[in-house]
Amino acid sequence: MLSTDQLTKFAAELCRDLSKPLGKFVTQMLFGIQASQDVKLSNIGRALEEAIPLIRTEKR
Repeated sequence: MLSTDQLTKFAAELCRDLSKPLGKFVTQMLFGIQASQDVKLSNIGRALEEAIPLIRTEKR
């Protein structure tokens, strides 16, 4: 498992040519996948622990 610093550096490198919103999306997906150890969208959304309803995270 990657550390937070390693994942941040990887995401920055991966997203350098993307728009800011798309880069943020990719970064959050990577963090969610790592945190949840799953690729199911609902589990990724739960792992992000956002202050909005899960359905809103999933739609985004």
